[in-house]
Amino acid sequence: MEPTLEQQAGRIAGARRILANVGWRALSDIGSKAITLVLYAVIARELGAQGFGVFAFGLAFVMLVTTLANFGQDGILTREVARDRSLLSRYFANTLVLKLALAVPALALAIAVAWSIGMSAETRWVIVFLGLAVVVESLTQTCFAAYQAFEHLSLMPVVVITQRVVTTVPAIVAMMLGAGVVAVSAIYAAGTLVSIVLALVLLFGRIARPRFELDLRSWWPLMRVAAQLGIAGVFITVLARVDTAMLAFFKSDAVVGNYSAAYRLFEATLVVGWSVTAAVYPVFSRLTRDSEPPLALVFERALKLVLAPTLPLAIGAVVLGDSLVHLVYGPGFDDAASALAWLAPAIVLYPVGQISASLLIGRDRQGTVAVVYGLVALENVLANLVLIPVFSLQGAAAGTSLSQALITVPFFVLARKTAGPIEVRRILAAPLFAAVVSAVAMVALRGSFGLALLAGFALFLGALVFFERRFYPEDAAAMLAILRGRPAV
Repeated sequence: MEPTLEQQAGRIAGARRILANVGWRALSDIGSKAITLVLYAVIARELGAQGFGVFAFGLAFVMLVTTLANFGQDGILTREVARDRSLLSRYFANTLVLKLALAVPALALAIAVAWSIGMSAETRWVIVFLGLAVVVESLTQTCFAAYQAFEHLSLMPVVVITQRVVTTVPAIVAMMLGAGVVAVSAIYAAGTLVSIVLALVLLFGRIARPRFELDLRSWWPLMRVAAQLGIAGVFITVLARVDTAMLAFFKSDAVVGNYSAAYRLFEATLVVGWSVTAAVYPVFSRLTRDSEPPLALVFERALKLVLAPTLPLAIGAVVLGDSLVHLVYGPGFDDAASALAWLAPAIVLYPVGQISASLLIGRDRQGTVAVVYGLVALENVLANLVLIPVFSLQGAAAGTSLSQALITVPFFVLARKTAGPIEVRRILAAPLFAAVVSAVAMVALRGSFGLALLAGFALFLGALVFFERRFYPEDAAAMLAILRGRPAV
């Protein structure tokens, strides 16, 4: 049955709101990643692969040990407040204090272990400062969860980009004046304090004023509800950081630095999945198979939205990775390019898996998500025990892509069953066609990085628009109607 004009108008309004929030989240993530990438590039150039390796290890280490601070509480806050905004006061203060109660003892224990096992003084102080930074950033994420629940992501770029600027500029100046990795870590921690203050000011001034209703009796029910989502979060952190920690155990700081250089470039592409997921997760939490619009329609459009940009990014990582690594990090990071090529499949797989997982969580199937992440986290650790000693950082990168495939396939299958029928060909056809055209151009022009990049982007966009208008004109018309703000007729 064709949707009525009223239904079309409702779909367009909802789609425009989603696209706006995707845009704001993308601005936040792209701005953040761009500025952070500048910081990492300067660390790599000024402090060398060894100094960069110490910084990367310290960050991975503290994120692993403070994982319980992000035990699914933010996801529950977003889901429940998206359904009933009056619940913000009930969840906000308790989530903040519960995070501190879980993170601070874990961080203190980790610091004590670092001192007792003979880590270098430089590494220990890096762990202290980056540990403080990670805990504060976790509190800021709770503010972002409230923004997301109210579908008001326009405030995120203000907080995130401000924090990155007040961190990166002083850190670069300090390194130019001769400061080392400990000073950079301290500056990084100071920047996070700016972000939490600004995030709270914007929350209370622009969105809502949650009351500080601290109820210790609610902690256990909150943890119980969030447990499955929190366990999934623990496994996600393991998947994202354990390879760096294991690489540091088996290999030198220079090898860790090369892998971290490649991984930071890979992480920069994840903004696509993060941005779309942040926008559609509260929508997934409200919609059903029979709602208007139906859940399957939003799922289908979200998948197409993440595949269109990530396919050319993955191709670029393989074809132009060497030139990109040398442009960003300079000499001394030759091995990073091959690691980036092995990470390329994950560039496409990650956002598809993330969108699928967010749909499952939005429909209260977080237990399934936790099981899949747990099994793949175990696989990743076991695989790295073989891959890293034999293949070094290239093995760690290949293991990441393999694990992401093992996550994405079951999540997509389950999400498709939950949402209802979707047209896979409709999702894949245009992005795949455009990606092939773009790849031919990048390979032909790979001797000139800038020209290859511009030609690949232009041809991808042109081929995508051509294919959509030629074979799926109704989708093209719907997108045009969304941009214009009126129903397609």
